[in-house]
Amino acid sequence: MKEAQAYILCQEQPLLFNRFMMTSTNRIQTKIKEVDENTRDIYGQLHTAKGVLKFRDSVFRNQCTQWNMEVPVAELEQMEALLETPFEIDMDEVELTAGHVRDMVERLDERVIYQFFIPSPIVAISRCMDFEMFLEVSLTERELILEGLKEITRRQLLMLDAVVPKLPDHIVFWMGGSEQCAPPMMHPEAFDLFVEPYDSQIVEKIHSYGYAVGCHCHGKVKHALGVMKRIGYDATEPVEPSPQGNVSMREGFEIASGKMTLIGNLEWADLELCSQEQIRERVRALGEFKNERLIVASSAGPITSVTSKLVDNHLAWLEAYEEVFG
Repeated sequence: MKEAQAYILCQEQPLLFNRFMMTSTNRIQTKIKEVDENTRDIYGQLHTAKGVLKFRDSVFRNQCTQWNMEVPVAELEQMEALLETPFEIDMDEVELTAGHVRDMVERLDERVIYQFFIPSPIVAISRCMDFEMFLEVSLTERELILEGLKEITRRQLLMLDAVVPKLPDHIVFWMGGSEQCAPPMMHPEAFDLFVEPYDSQIVEKIHSYGYAVGCHCHGKVKHALGVMKRIGYDATEPVEPSPQGNVSMREGFEIASGKMTLIGNLEWADLELCSQEQIRERVRALGEFKNERLIVASSAGPITSVTSKLVDNHLAWLEAYEEVFG
């Protein structure tokens, strides 16, 4: 079997492009506490012009993710306080982050693609509150949400101008989290309202510096794919079929019409539960699109223990890929 041709390392920038409505980095303080041998808590404070807002995240042993246990915004006044607090760029923090990226990219194997991840502006709102509250205020306080998106976008554009000139040439940018604006969470056209006007400005800015930028978006993205194309994204992932999604790869390429690379569409649930032969058949079916802008990939990755079945199914995937695409 031939060696895989490329790997991806995606890194968020939790201070510079934070999900607290792009709060200035010098207004964010965190402290880590080891609760027990299985739990680590991250306590945070956001210093606004109207007081301190607190949050708490938890990380559990053998889980490769971070859980939001307490959120900083429980009332609209707290959201307004974050948006009204002046935004400042700490150039020392910018240089530290850019230096980390440069050092990381220099150490990477040439087959590794480095993704510099930025949350879509809508995510910098929803992360600050319980999701139920976010869905409610997206309907009842729409003007506040739209004003917040304008301000967060403005802050992200300023931060991009500060940091991008300090980054290596051979990286790509990735944005996402905006699946919350696609079914089953919201009506399909929420993507037009809450994502397109703001992501499009970020994408245009990144393109102006000569970088490619892709979009991460789960869910039923048939309508969203057309919006992503208008936004100007160079790629998107994952393209998910029914039942998790609502678009086949054929439909996806018809919508993309050669404007975007599509990344998918092996569903994570299938990789965990299907037989090896079923996985091989799914990969072989993608061979129909071998001349399209296609990257064969899974819809997600493991956040906890990896079973032997999952390993075997990944090996079956690679074997079938070599058979069809090698």
